Amino acid sequence: MTHLIRHRLIGYPQTSILALTYACVVLAKRSHYSLVHSHQRLTLSLQRPARVHYSYPNYRIAQSGFVVDASTVSHWRRTLACGYGGNATSGRPRGHVADSNSITCFSSEQGSSRQNINQTPSKWAFLPRVVEHGGNKSDLIQNILVCGDGDLSFSADIAEELDSLRIKLFATVLEDKTTHREVYEFSASNANKIESYGHNVMFGVDATQLSTYFGTDRGKLSTPRLFDRIQFNFPHWRGKANNRYNRQLLSEFLQSASSVLSHHGEIHVALCGGQGGCSATTLQEWRGSWTASLYGAEHGLLLANAFPFDAQYRLSSHRGVDRPFHLGKDPTMHVFIKPDGTIAASRDIQLCCRHELHVVIPDDRGESGICFLDQILTGNAIENIIQTIAPDGIRVEVPARKILDLHETHEGNRIAVFLVVYCSERYPVTRSMAELWRANAELEVGKVLPLRQNRVGRTVSHPFPYPALHPEIKYHTTGPTT
Repeated sequence: MTHLIRHRLIGYPQTSILALTYACVVLAKRSHYSLVHSHQRLTLSLQRPARVHYSYPNYRIAQSGFVVDASTVSHWRRTLACGYGGNATSGRPRGHVADSNSITCFSSEQGSSRQNINQTPSKWAFLPRVVEHGGNKSDLIQNILVCGDGDLSFSADIAEELDSLRIKLFATVLEDKTTHREVYEFSASNANKIESYGHNVMFGVDATQLSTYFGTDRGKLSTPRLFDRIQFNFPHWRGKANNRYNRQLLSEFLQSASSVLSHHGEIHVALCGGQGGCSATTLQEWRGSWTASLYGAEHGLLLANAFPFDAQYRLSSHRGVDRPFHLGKDPTMHVFIKPDGTIAASRDIQLCCRHELHVVIPDDRGESGICFLDQILTGNAIENIIQTIAPDGIRVEVPARKILDLHETHEGNRIAVFLVVYCSERYPVTRSMAELWRANAELEVGKVLPLRQNRVGRTVSHPFPYPALHPEIKYHTTGPTT
């Protein structure tokens, strides 16, 4: 999709047009876009580069033309006059976006609203984090470690772009240098291209033992090297393998990568469609996947984002042999972070655990403690109580409940059965954590309402993706009885 920034330069002298053209050329170069100048019309064509690997859906620019306002034009002219960015000798601070790269745009798809669009290539930026005063902050990464890069095609493909952004690349492969040269036809040429831009190529690096090469395991006096991004595209066990070995590989990589990850760093794992399992809509589909978010949670990582991955580089390594492999439908990039509460995962990729809570319905149908009967039956009171005991960043839902009448309970009271779900919104969810929350939930609810004793202490479910929740609900929510 091509996005245009247009400004009619009517009435401007030719020298101003040429000066503005030059300013836009500089802006286009920094943003990796192209410029077209024709007579009295200046067009900055915001085209995605010919070889695009992926982009965050959160950063999609509205698909329409953008009109540059007069203030932006004036800013560009001032920028040119003072030597680009206000200081001809000063470079752009690493990891930050220059002011001249932020432009005010109008999109016809958004009515008459205006917004600031950051032109920094979003694929090399951190995920936006909520900062003080409710704003969002997203800076460029400073380095990236690529693991298991086949014949080094991916790293060779991004080397030039990263160099232009001053992002340091470390490209690694499992094979030693001699073996890699023998197996892969383009091993030497790709390595030479990467190194020609000042990046590093390392052979014999095991992605499941990264601390050996970059962490404190290198020696007691060594300072660990930390990475803002660690990326592993399409990991796969050598030879034919079932999910057991691929899950083990994924789990060990996530644990290893977390040990050399910077504070706000991200682990990117590209998997073929369905392998990650985060979008599974049934438990059967989830169990047949590699359960990526589950292993991330076990190592203290939150699956914070998942988006389509456009793998346009040469896919060369198929089970350790120099031949292409088929990705199937919908290859997906999974982004894991060390959670600090500033990034919330969307519901469609959250990991959940669930359990039932059986509450005895009071006979008087009136007030019981602090709860009214209608609040009990709708689940509002239960959800509010449990949310207070769940940690911040864990979302509690009570999506369904049913009423058991006397003939169903074979007891002296009716029973309200609530389905309680804990969701990994800002922090990961594991089964052991959910067990603790269940015990505390029963304790707190039991202070207000009597619980069905033969259902207290039942274990929570194994973790599963949120999209698989509702198909698993075996009963429907019913309205309060009168």
